[in-house]
Amino acid sequence: MEIKSQKDRTVQHDEDQSLWLSLKGGDSMALDQLFNNYYEKLYFYGLKLIGDHNRVADAIQDLFANIWEMRQGLSEVTYVKAYLFAILRYDLLKANSKIISDTPNNDDSLNDHSFTISPEELYINKESQSEGVRMIEDLLTNLSSKQKEIIYLKFYNNYSNIEIGCVLSIKPQSVANLLARTISRLRKNKNGSNSTIKTIFIES
Repeated sequence: MEIKSQKDRTVQHDEDQSLWLSLKGGDSMALDQLFNNYYEKLYFYGLKLIGDHNRVADAIQDLFANIWEMRQGLSEVTYVKAYLFAILRYDLLKANSKIISDTPNNDDSLNDHSFTISPEELYINKESQSEGVRMIEDLLTNLSSKQKEIIYLKFYNNYSNIEIGCVLSIKPQSVANLLARTISRLRKNKNGSNSTIKTIFIES
């Protein structure tokens, strides 16, 4: 689980902005740096969406290749990391929907997908991990795919509500509302406890 201070977030945001402007200007090293910075995070996120290692790896390669080819026409991007996640998500889910149905798809297919999180990813207290993991596994089974995805982006990737909204194409307030309902639901679960929830989800 990634936990960053506001200062760290600001530094990363400014670095991403600088790299984005540089690659728009034709700096291939800036593209390489963004690729190196985010490949692993994009890869594991993609696996949670479709679970196919080769297709995820190919999609990430295509994503950065397309960015480079279209660099002169790229618009300004406020949240570069969220933008990369959003494009990868869109490409993977659209392609996956077409493969499954073998028919033309529409944007509604992006809302109908599975999303997997392992309890080990979300548990912070390693000393009591075995007991906590079992409890978290029970809690996660009661969540929808979208709720799991928001939790993953918020607490594992340290995303703000605005960034999550960019990735999922929903308003930040909708993210906040869904997140609040999700945590409330976890607390009400008979197998959960406030102490466990606090251990899993440390808000930054």
